[in-house]
Amino acid sequence: MISLNHFSLSVATKCISTLINSSKNNFLRVSIHVRNFMKMTENVGFCSQDCISLLQQSGDLREASNGKSVHSVCVKTGLDRDVFVQNNTIRFYAICGDLMSARQLFDEMPEPNLVSWTSMISSYVHDGQYEIGLRMFSLMCRSGLGPNEFGFSVALKACRIMHAFVMGKLLHGLILKYGFESYSFCSASILAMYVESGDISNAHNFFDEIPLRGRSEASWNTLLDSYAETSNAEEAFKLFHQMMYFKMIPNCFTYTILIKLCANMLNIDLLRLFHGRLIKLGFEDYLIVGGALVDPYAKLGFLNDAGKVFQNLEEKDNVVWCALLAGFHQNGEVEQGLNFYLKFLSEGNKPDPFMFASVFSLCSNSKTEGVGTQVHCSFIKYGFMLDSFLGSALIDMYGGVGMIFDAYKCFVEVIYKNEICFSTMINNLVFNSNDEIALEIFCEMRKLGLEPSHSTLSYILRACANLHMLKEGRSLHCYVAKNFGISEFNLCIENALLEMYAKCGVVDEAKNVFKEMQIRNEFSWTTMISGYSETGQFEEALGLFQDMILSSVTAKASEFTLVVVLQACMRTETLDRGKQVHNYVIKAGFEFNLFVGSALINMYAAFKHEVQNAYLVFSSIKAQDLVIWSSMITAWAQNGKSKEALKLFIEFHNAPNFLVDEPILSSCLSACAGLALLDMGKCFHARIIRTGFQSYLHVASSIIDMYSKCGSIIDARKFFDEMRDHNIVSWTTMMSGYAHHGLGREAVNLFNEMKDAWLKPDSVTFVGLLTACSHAGLVKEGWQCFESMINDHGLEVSINHYACMVDLLGRAGQVDEAEALINKAPFRSKNLLWKTLLGACNKHGQIEAGNRIAQMLVELEPNEPSTYVLVSNIYASASMWDSSIVVRNKMKEENVNRQPGCSWIQVAS
Repeated sequence: MISLNHFSLSVATKCISTLINSSKNNFLRVSIHVRNFMKMTENVGFCSQDCISLLQQSGDLREASNGKSVHSVCVKTGLDRDVFVQNNTIRFYAICGDLMSARQLFDEMPEPNLVSWTSMISSYVHDGQYEIGLRMFSLMCRSGLGPNEFGFSVALKACRIMHAFVMGKLLHGLILKYGFESYSFCSASILAMYVESGDISNAHNFFDEIPLRGRSEASWNTLLDSYAETSNAEEAFKLFHQMMYFKMIPNCFTYTILIKLCANMLNIDLLRLFHGRLIKLGFEDYLIVGGALVDPYAKLGFLNDAGKVFQNLEEKDNVVWCALLAGFHQNGEVEQGLNFYLKFLSEGNKPDPFMFASVFSLCSNSKTEGVGTQVHCSFIKYGFMLDSFLGSALIDMYGGVGMIFDAYKCFVEVIYKNEICFSTMINNLVFNSNDEIALEIFCEMRKLGLEPSHSTLSYILRACANLHMLKEGRSLHCYVAKNFGISEFNLCIENALLEMYAKCGVVDEAKNVFKEMQIRNEFSWTTMISGYSETGQFEEALGLFQDMILSSVTAKASEFTLVVVLQACMRTETLDRGKQVHNYVIKAGFEFNLFVGSALINMYAAFKHEVQNAYLVFSSIKAQDLVIWSSMITAWAQNGKSKEALKLFIEFHNAPNFLVDEPILSSCLSACAGLALLDMGKCFHARIIRTGFQSYLHVASSIIDMYSKCGSIIDARKFFDEMRDHNIVSWTTMMSGYAHHGLGREAVNLFNEMKDAWLKPDSVTFVGLLTACSHAGLVKEGWQCFESMINDHGLEVSINHYACMVDLLGRAGQVDEAEALINKAPFRSKNLLWKTLLGACNKHGQIEAGNRIAQMLVELEPNEPSTYVLVSNIYASASMWDSSIVVRNKMKEENVNRQPGCSWIQVAS
């Protein structure tokens, strides 16, 4: 017979349990009833089951004070010695986050049973203390207790999260030994462990071995998710059909996985098909399903569909808001995304770290510079700690808008920096051309023992390339080979290595990297072609381009490739190769591309008499931009077509959205110089002052050149003296101006001034200086400059320098010395030098030497009219009219025509 007191106690316990279940959000009422219950137990005994029930309820409600009160009663009544009470007390403390108390109770147990161990192991794993959890699991096995399916499941979870896959496989062996492999908890955990390790093949094999009754929904979904993550649509849909065949009813998680697969496949039709099925099954209103639908619709660019799904959700958490916000960012809808964020705030929602990260990403656009700073201030007001996750997002935001100093300040403020934080800072520094600082931070990262990602290594290699730091680049190459192995090189790193070696001028090493690449994309080919071209190996560059067209399956020539190839054609001085590339441009559909069109114009302009083809290319491009106009105006000016250049500029001036740039102004000044149009040149000078381009040294040099060639050397020197900064080009241009005007002494004095300014002259400077000496008859000074160029400055003497010296000696009447210098010149073709000397023979009446040189030149260049004219003039100067007529008649017989020349200069009106 049950006593009245015990009966009353049991009724009270049940009443309290009922109240707890019905009052989960009213902790005050629960606490009052527990206190009343405690008073009843002061004089009345109660059983362990009552205590267990109260401990469970207190734990589920996270009511630590109530649970502790129950525990104290258990201690007073001696029920704490009951193993079931002990296990539930451990569970209560663990659920409430007090693992120290839970562990203390566990250690005080004389003989913990399987439930005790499993509860303690589960508590550690749930709290993220995976190593301690696995250590406890090992101690349990050593104590002689065999784990159950729940213990194995928890241990496998710890292995999966820690990526301790070797231990996970050992646990799989133990599960087979104990015969738990068919239990759904164990099978699902084993499957999840293999999937996490990336061993999909073993995961699939294990899944096939699980009896049908042991395949839980979690198992099906885990394997299905692995195929979705790897975008293996064929296996995923095969598994889904198998699931339907065995009459396994897919749950909402199954469909969210399939939706993710549709997004990875970029298949909007399939996505809408599954969306329709979700509506039929009544899953659309589920928050997890809504979030899963919003994300792919937004990523695929269907923002309206994503918005409709979002609006239909009765409940919206921050995850769903973030998904749509990310969609706005990915689709470039910055303003719409910011308005959406304001709506989020206006509805009384509180942003969490993930929401702020999404908004920071949205603000990493040049149009949102000020907005990003405001959001950052809001983030500070909410009091969130700047951890690595949020710090990386902020660094990306500031780096994206070019505020690299602010990005660096955020980096410094992050207390615990992980690999991602360091990598983000390094990537943004390189992106913003702060290569040296990026290398310093990379060294700091390595000192802390943090391993860089493939992306970071590629950025650091790019920094080495930009700084031409070959030694450091080679060290990084060794590091990558040692830590990843050549077989694990990904395309990103290989391309970065290729670029580093190519930019450092070590083309042979770049070639070795290129040969070892199993996959080459457009960037790989273009970088290698550019490397050859930059080191003067133009034939190799063009040959590699041909190989790319014929053999490459994974890469097709892009506009950047074609620009590099056309530049190589321009420098090979082989027009046929350029025309072949032009044909390819048309076939590939790039003939209207602005970048390629500009490169074609430049290529044709580099060849004599081909500027008309450049104009045909220009005329064929309808959507002309500033670069195209600039290229064509420059092409006319460089080829001596000054009138056409100025005419085109006037046409450009009348075009809509007219805007000049540095190359256009320089070319127009050159055209004015070519036509000696001083007044027009002054007009351009005035425009340059208004537009602020006079500080550009290239434009300033063109102004000096224009004034000197238009006969106003005083204005040229005045402008030169007014310049704030000078470079080697401006000094050389001024010297050349003096040379044009026969002011050799002034040119030599200016050269000495340049040396006093610690500027090192180049080969072009010496051409101008020697020309000035030649025109002024300064033979001694000319020889000094010629020898100084070789001995003092270590410059390579070109044929133009020899031509200047031959002209200098010839003008001074030293024909024999000039001929001796020509014979010493280290060039195969000396036609230019002999022509120069022939002119001197004409001037000084050296008929015998002139006749000998002329016969040699006629044999070398039978179709060159200038040779015949010079010889004819020599005979005419000596009154040998018959010989002069013979030469003229021979020109007619050989069908050699001389283009008549003309010149003019503007005079005051």
